[in-house]
Amino acid sequence: MFFQYKARALVIDANGIGAGLVDYMVKAQIEPETGDTLPPFGVEGGSYEEASTDYKKFKTDDTILNAMYLVKANAPFNTEAHAYVQTQMSSGKIKFLIDEQTAKAKLLTTKKGQNMTPDERNDYLMPFTQTSILKDQLLNLVESNEGINIILKQNNRSIPKDKFSALEYGLYYIKQEEERKKKHKSRDISKLLFFT
Repeated sequence: MFFQYKARALVIDANGIGAGLVDYMVKAQIEPETGDTLPPFGVEGGSYEEASTDYKKFKTDDTILNAMYLVKANAPFNTEAHAYVQTQMSSGKIKFLIDEQTAKAKLLTTKKGQNMTPDERNDYLMPFTQTSILKDQLLNLVESNEGINIILKQNNRSIPKDKFSALEYGLYYIKQEEERKKKHKSRDISKLLFFT
């Protein structure tokens, strides 16, 4: 999927089973369906400093540099990430797809939608279905505070929050990239300034 979507980086929760995934991905893999060798992915760093240094020993000539951005969530990180998601949502910068039922109804009014097989229809509607699941997860979260930290708790524990975490970590990565670009631009401009 990294190659299919031409991703800049994979944002991975490196706590728990995510750490095992990273350990797996820093080494070359064989694609089971095609037999192709997939190159190892390098670690860019992430929300904790040791990330890139821990995995440097796995770097080879064919490693895709900075392919993984690792997140190790803790209370200060979660607070910053939660606040950023809330800011982006309240400012209208995040736009969601329409509800899956609405998308299905619209699709079935078209000739193309009527001619689709059930599998084709399911594939087409998958992004809308995932968005509906994300919205359910968002509605299930209740905000509380512990000191200066923002805590999001699940109102109903049977509803996971994996889609929300993926959204949050992705937005956090984008925020870090934007801040890095701003810092780089300001350094470039400062080289052009002359003081007398």
